[in-house]
Parts: sequence; C-alpha cells; structure tokens
Amino acid sequence: MRGRVSPLMLLLGILVLASVSATHAKSSPYQKKTENPCAQRCLQSCQQEPDDLKQKACESRCTKLEYDPRCVYDPRGHTGTTNQRSPPGERTRGRQPGDYDDDRRQPRREEGGRWGPAGPREREREEDWRQPREDWRQFQNLQNHRIVQIEAKPNTLVLPKHADADNILVIQQGQATVTVANGNNRKSFNLDEGHALRIPSGFISYILNRHDNQNLRVAKISMPVNTPGQFEDFFPASSRDQSSYLQGFSRNTLEAAFNAEFNEIRRVLLEENAGGEQEERGQRRWSTRSSENNEGVIVKVSKEHVEELTKHAKSVSKKGSEEEGDITNPINLREGEPDLSNNFGKLFEVKPDKKNPQLQDLDMMLTCVEIKEGALMLPHFNSKAMVIVVVNKGTGNLELVAVRKEQQQRGRREEEEDEDEEEEGSNREVRRYTARLKEGDVFIMPAAHPVAINASSELHLLGFGINAENNHRIFLAGDKDNVIDQIEKQAKDLAFPGSGEQVEKLIKNQKESHFVSARPQSQSQSPSSPEKESPEKEDQEEENQGGKGPLLSILKAFN
Repeated sequence: MRGRVSPLMLLLGILVLASVSATHAKSSPYQKKTENPCAQRCLQSCQQEPDDLKQKACESRCTKLEYDPRCVYDPRGHTGTTNQRSPPGERTRGRQPGDYDDDRRQPRREEGGRWGPAGPREREREEDWRQPREDWRQFQNLQNHRIVQIEAKPNTLVLPKHADADNILVIQQGQATVTVANGNNRKSFNLDEGHALRIPSGFISYILNRHDNQNLRVAKISMPVNTPGQFEDFFPASSRDQSSYLQGFSRNTLEAAFNAEFNEIRRVLLEENAGGEQEERGQRRWSTRSSENNEGVIVKVSKEHVEELTKHAKSVSKKGSEEEGDITNPINLREGEPDLSNNFGKLFEVKPDKKNPQLQDLDMMLTCVEIKEGALMLPHFNSKAMVIVVVNKGTGNLELVAVRKEQQQRGRREEEEDEDEEEEGSNREVRRYTARLKEGDVFIMPAAHPVAINASSELHLLGFGINAENNHRIFLAGDKDNVIDQIEKQAKDLAFPGSGEQVEKLIKNQKESHFVSARPQSQSQSPSSPEKESPEKEDQEEENQGGKGPLLSILKAFN
C-alpha cells in the first residue's frame, strides 16, 4: 500500500520547518557580533537560561571573552586552560605533570612569574594534577590536591568567597589580615611570613594586604571535598567578570529569603554597576581598582577600610593560639627551635598530630626549609610522605634519584603484555634527574626517592606533605640520622665493594649533619683539584645520567 501525503499535511510540515528556522535564528543573535568561537558558543548557551537576570549575567560574562586570546569555552562561564576550573576573575594556570611541550617528550617547566598576560603583581597561579595521564597513575595521591600562588599589591583585598575544598594557606611574604567566617562566627588574624591558616570547606574567607608598601605573596593548597581534583569558588558579590551565586536563585525565592522587593534586592546585591550613583559609592567603598587587574577578585582599598578590617584581628603569638582544638587557629611554622639546624641551614616542620588538629584530619605536614648560599641539604628521602614544594626565595639546584626499568622505554601496551616476564627479571637503571630552581617554582618529592638540594643563593622552600602521618625523614649521609651508618658492619661487608670498616670510615669523614657546605672538603684542601666543570659540561653529563631539566620532568621516570 503506497502512502499519500495530503496537501494539508505538507502545509503543516512547511510551517513547522519555518517555525524551527525562525526559533534558531532568534536564539543565535550574537553569531555575527563576534568572531571568537569561544565567546560565540558562550553567548549561544546563554539562551538556555530561563531567567532574564541569569541570561543578562551570562551575556555580560561572554562579551568579555571576545578579545581574550586565552579563551576556552566552559558552559559554566569559566575561562582558562582546558584542564582548570577557576573563577573567571582569577588569573590561573593549571598544568598536569604529564604535559609535554613537544614531540621529543621534553617536559614543560613550571616557572614562577611567567604565566600569561596577567598583571605582575595581582594574580593567582594554579598547579593542577587532576586526571593524570596513564604514565602518572602511581601518583594518584596528587589528583586531589591543587597549589595556588597569590600575589597582591599593598592595600588590596581578595574579595570574599567560599569553595567546596579544604584549604591551607601560608604567608610567603608580607603582612596579611585573613578573615574566616561561617554561619555564626567570624575570626580575623594578622598573619606574617611563616604563618599558616586552614580555611575549611564552605567557610567564607577574604585576604587583606594591610602593608602600605610591600606586596603580599601567599601559597595555598586546596583539597576538594565533592569531586576529586575539582572544586569551585563561590562569590556572594558580583564584579566585572563574575556573578554572585545569589543570581542563581529565582525571583520568588530571593524575595521570600530577604523579605524585600526584587528590585531592591537586585539593586543592592546583584547588579554590577547600576549607574553613576552606585559607581560613585563603589569608588568610595573600595577606592580605585588596580589598573593591572580588572578581574574584580582583588580590589584596592582605602586606608580607612584597612583600619576597619584590621581593628578586631588577632595576632599570632609565638606560643600559638590559646583555643586548643580549633581547626581555624593559625600555625606559626617557625615556632620554637628548628627541627634541624646548623650553620648551613635549618628546617622547621609541623606534623599532623593532636597538637595540630588543623593538619591531623588532612594527614598533612608543613615544612619550611632555609638553606644558606653555597650549602647543600644532604641526600635524604621521606619514608611515606609525598611533598609538594614551592620555592619561596632564592635559586638552587635539585637532584633526585629514581630507578627505571629498561622496558619502560617501550610502549605501555607492549610493557603490559610482558608484565610477567618483567617481574621475573629486567634490568633496573639508577638515573639522576636535576632541576634548576628559582622563586615561584613548584616541584614534587615522591616518597622514598632520594633527593639533594644545593643553594646557589640563599634558598627558602615551603613544603606541603601529603600522607604525612608517621613519616620519617631519612638521611643517607652525615654524622647524625644516617641510615647507612645503621647498617651492621657484616651487612656492609656483603653489600658494598669496600669492606664494612672502610664504609664506616668513609661515613665518619662528614662531621656535619643535615646541611653541609656544597663544596667538597677534598676540593677546598687540595690545590691540585680539578676546576669545576662548566655548566655546559655539567648539562651534558646530566643528560647522560638520565635527565636534565625541572623536577616535574622527573615524574616521567616512575612508570
């Protein structure tokens, strides 16, 4: 039986097609207004917003993306690289340790102070270890941690926000007043260099640089609580590039919640700039926005507001806070005597124990290391903690030792096919990986992997230790805490080429512990000692040994 289409049905079909075409044309009015695909897709997504206020806020965000060369589309309104999820008002850079710059598989360098066109004094930089590649699957502990570095000019305020992540921040430089608030309590602390503070998930916080002349630098580690490796910042107030989360609620909900007319709520809480009068109030309230930072996350404040914001802030005493058990109490990393100290350097450490509930439930430790110019932190390793290290000050060199299997040079698929054979017997090669360090660099010290750090200028390091409970720092040289010295003489006889007596005599040559002069004693005493090799020769030797470059490259050794 052959089907027949009546003229009426044909007419209805034409009308439906015309309606769909008109609707599509109506929903895409911005396609001709921008050539940036990112902004175009963002504007198209705004048509799906059911509420006019939400749609307007969405369009406001999208239009700012048109001339942003870094724009990458995100339906939530965020911008940045494809592996970061950050508020649009923050300058961030996320990168995974498995990322490479070129086909030669040379790893990228994570350098401080070089992350795009952001202003050099007000920015946030983010290190992202989410969704590691197959090559990094054994470093799964990193997936749920992100490092953020913040730098702000004098007399500026990082606007209030909360996040679905636990945060620990450490003051690297300057003077800050940090306020933390929940539903029924608010605390403000005056923090200086070396002070740390935990900001629990869901707590609103804001950071003030109260100094008149000095920039503020803060390092922060974030641990998401909802989705591993992913967190969102929520801002109660709107600014140029971000919307208040209050705009997500319906008009009826807002009117009922605030017991006020919607126009008043919108005028007081939701609008960015409602005209000259409000703009004038904004200038009186916040002074002038920085010319280098238009994101709206960090704003300039007046002297009067600095005084008001610091009026009730508490200072951190050397003995610590008197309120025991409060996870929002600040921590003084330099409290008391250093854990390790001599003329060449010192190390302070705060461990996750009952004395430090701020760190205990996170199983995290904080470490502050200061190495004098020309000194060496002796080869050592952490027994179980993986440490993310931020270079706070100075320059130096780092060496890390790893064991690679020859079969790692082959493809992962071929390696897995021969896994049984590999377990039975494969050549293991000890390789040295090096990194040149400078301020702002971030690197990783995997557990149980020996490292040594050489300071070419006075070097200050800040470490965030993960999985830190019952961790031990074990040294491989030096007069004290030397694990090789603990090996019985008979075992030394069997393990080393020299006799046990010769090994013990060699160990006793080093009279210092933990930190020593980086210049070998034999060089300083022997006039016939060869001159130090040129950097080019050292680089060539390091390539032959197995890996020249920054420490993030070292991760590729651990397949």
